[in-house]
Amino acid sequence: MDEFRARAKAQNFTPRVVQSMADENMVLREALAKIKAELAAERERVRALVRAATELSLELEQAREELAAAQQVTRFPGPRETRRVPD
Repeated sequence: MDEFRARAKAQNFTPRVVQSMADENMVLREALAKIKAELAAERERVRALVRAATELSLELEQAREELAAAQQVTRFPGPRETRRVPD
């Protein structure tokens, strides 16, 4: 009878080491979930920065092309000075 009671008690008992590991596992899972959320936010920020950098790069290239086109314009000389012929 005592052996039966000891076995029954052992079935409802969780060893301290196992409980400690379960607690640590829970803490690690929570930390992992937090890190995953932070990583997702950082990835979104990176995507936004890549879009902004791409747009700025395109605008810079367009400005360079406009500047190059403006420098190819032939400029006519300004009005000539009228020189008076000495009397």
